[in-house]
Amino acid sequence: CGVPAEAAPICRARVCMKRVLRYVGLVLCLAVPVLSGTAPTLSSTMTSKIQLTYFNIEGVAEKVRLAFKIGGIEFEDKRINFTEWTAIKPTTPFGQLPIMHVDGCDPIAQSGAMLRMAGKLSKLYPDDAMQAVKVDEIVGLQEDLSAKIGVTIYVGMRPETYGYPTDMPQEEKSALQKKLRDPMCAADGDLCKMLKMVEDKLAKTGTGYFVGDKPTIADCAFLPVCRQLRSGRMDFIPTDILDKYPKIVEFEAKMMALPAVKSHYT
Repeated sequence: CGVPAEAAPICRARVCMKRVLRYVGLVLCLAVPVLSGTAPTLSSTMTSKIQLTYFNIEGVAEKVRLAFKIGGIEFEDKRINFTEWTAIKPTTPFGQLPIMHVDGCDPIAQSGAMLRMAGKLSKLYPDDAMQAVKVDEIVGLQEDLSAKIGVTIYVGMRPETYGYPTDMPQEEKSALQKKLRDPMCAADGDLCKMLKMVEDKLAKTGTGYFVGDKPTIADCAFLPVCRQLRSGRMDFIPTDILDKYPKIVEFEAKMMALPAVKSHYT
């Protein structure tokens, strides 16, 4: 520093202080845009092309489609037929659909992960931690409910998975599905118990939505379940099973009246 030896510690301290101040200045330069709300966010920088690939059915991809639609997020809704699946399957991360591509990134798997990403992009997933966990609670309940139903579906599609012969006759598959579904649909059955839980959640909110007074990914997750139960595609599950739950009926009507949802299904 060109100073007497006894002053060297002071000189070094000054140099260190200058370095600290430069660092603090850099941090502040980076922080000011964040604090002012002008910093780039995922939603504001996500100008990439989003492609969602699934079969030409609603299934587990439908909640993701709804989140994008309600949030006004553009995406390519790529639907493949089952004959194409054989060639595509080895290219997927876990041998499953749906998958999602965002420009040149590796394919994203797991519909729950896609749903949350769609929710963040579309502002259908709360920033507040307590509100977010309430949303996740409903999404988890939907997953539990769908898993109960799913067993009765897949035992007919892939009976070997459940210890039955691969070539199980169709009439035996139907009899097995009836055996599983009849108790589920009874007043004290698992399906009705879970629907009552859903009804109670909606009653507690009192807005027609599961969390707050506007749609979230929780609502996107549950509407496809309602449509599935009313579809008539599942033998031995009455298509009017939801009619005994007025809050669920109100929820269905409110969601289906949203312009983006109405347009999606017309």
